[in-house]
Amino acid sequence: MTFGECKNRALQLAFNYSLAGTVLPESYNNQADYLAMIPGLVNEAQMDIATSERRIPKTVRLNELEHSPSGVWEVYSLPDDCWQMMLGGLLRLDTRNPTRFAGYMVGLGKKLYLPSAMSTADFLLEYWRYPQTVTDDTPDDTELDNEPETHECIVYYVAYGMLLYDDPYRAQVFKTEYEQRIAKLREEIWLEPQPIINRYNGE
Repeated sequence: MTFGECKNRALQLAFNYSLAGTVLPESYNNQADYLAMIPGLVNEAQMDIATSERRIPKTVRLNELEHSPSGVWEVYSLPDDCWQMMLGGLLRLDTRNPTRFAGYMVGLGKKLYLPSAMSTADFLLEYWRYPQTVTDDTPDDTELDNEPETHECIVYYVAYGMLLYDDPYRAQVFKTEYEQRIAKLREEIWLEPQPIINRYNGE
């Protein structure tokens, strides 16, 4: 879904898109105010989804990050778009067997500490990133960030935010729909199959 499609869908839900089939101009009543709210509401929804039900993975080479020595440690600055490192977020590449590396620390200021004596040329950093934001100047044909199934959820959050003070009852309807939709995005947890034990014959 593009940013423009999201805006139009949200305006349609809130009955602020057209009047008798004619698209409302920005000069009509509070239309300009509604349009001005949309980028911020889109960003709020994208951030909520990307830090809860549908995180966005990213991988970079460790040696591409800014770093400097500090005693026995080599200090790396985590990327600006890094929200959280994945569990065991350092992967040591090996042609025979890629392995996870746990001998690191994460400090304040988004700093990653590794022993200076190590060669980290073949390390990958895996993390969850923040979504890309939109602004008033974002072109309408810009695709929204994250996976396509999250975009329709954003539409309902935007409609909720636009109506929050004008029509709290209808706003809550959209908020409830938004929450139900993002709950459906929750990734399923797959369990390893276990053998069924027959307690009567011990098999």
